[in-house]
Amino acid sequence: MSLTDKTKKIIKATVPIIKKNEAELAKRIYPLLFTRNPMIKIFFNREHLRNGTQPRAFIASIIEYANNIDNLDAIKPLVNDIAEKHASLNIKPVQYSVVNTCLVEAFGYVLGTKGTYAVKRAWEEAIEYFANIIIETETRKYEETLAKEGGWKGFKKFTLANKENESSLITSFYLEPTDGKTIVIGKAGQYINMMLEVPERGTVFRNYSLSNSPNSNYYRISVKREDNGLVSNYLHDTLSPGDKIKLSPPYGTLCLKETDKPAALISGGVGITPMLSILQDAVKQQLTRQISFIHGTRNKDAHAFKDDVVTLTADHDNINHHFFYSRNSVKSADTQPGRITMNSVKEIVSHQTDAEFYLCGPAQMMKDLYRALIQWGVDADNIAYEYFGPKGDITG
Repeated sequence: MSLTDKTKKIIKATVPIIKKNEAELAKRIYPLLFTRNPMIKIFFNREHLRNGTQPRAFIASIIEYANNIDNLDAIKPLVNDIAEKHASLNIKPVQYSVVNTCLVEAFGYVLGTKGTYAVKRAWEEAIEYFANIIIETETRKYEETLAKEGGWKGFKKFTLANKENESSLITSFYLEPTDGKTIVIGKAGQYINMMLEVPERGTVFRNYSLSNSPNSNYYRISVKREDNGLVSNYLHDTLSPGDKIKLSPPYGTLCLKETDKPAALISGGVGITPMLSILQDAVKQQLTRQISFIHGTRNKDAHAFKDDVVTLTADHDNINHHFFYSRNSVKSADTQPGRITMNSVKEIVSHQTDAEFYLCGPAQMMKDLYRALIQWGVDADNIAYEYFGPKGDITG
């Protein structure tokens, strides 16, 4: 059943109050949720909760929905991104009810005297309607994955077959299905969700992009050791070949579009992982479109997969690579000193504003490049990026 015109009118009239109190809602919603349902906390990255990324993304998604309540087609990309993330966590419809209740309660607090019974009821209806849209999308994704050869729902047991150091900070982990069966082939650029049992912490979940061309035999992730990173340090220091972990099927939307437009794959640091997967798959598929692989990192010691990229591009006239070292670097045939700049990107893509741009790396890098691309005249539909926080952090 669709929302009534009366409900839509109330939402449009009161969403400015919600927007004004966005920061307060972001601070309030998760403590309330975890008090009501402590078990749900395991699904969230504690660092994303601590730095506010997750709460801000959640509230921003509700506001975007409310602002487009008369044109729900406009939020299809948002719904799809949420559903992909939820599917990777095997989120179930029943888990929405407590979230919806807490959200309505938090909204009632910030609405204050404007939060009449009619207003609260309208928001309750609108939030439930939004949840049902997401649930329906997730259900389709579960069904699509199960219908594929080697597909599964939820988490499947894998065995760590091998670990390889790729740089001073990044290690690759080769993960094979413990039952020896074929696994679903994802799309280049997608990620898997890993469920781990970490001593003294219990069950934790983390998303990691696949760093190789999709195949039906194993998944490879490449993880940067983070200072004070609970899971990254556990993977680097403790997880050993033969150990078992559980993985979701691949999900995610940072995938190369099926067009003939020139494509720029731009990454920073460990953001290279989905871009390498996309590059490998493009070579495997023998794509003829122009592809520029642009990567920035600290220095040669921190540079993962350099030889792989050079080898992949060597025999293909339509593919080129460009590396940028921000520290202790001198110019060479394929390496520039300094960070990736908009001027360098323009030059690399031959000033073609109709090219497609794919971004993955530190938030500040993506923010700067996204806004510079828009200012240059690139259509927003031709810019894709991987970011687990609110879209506004990148797009403004």
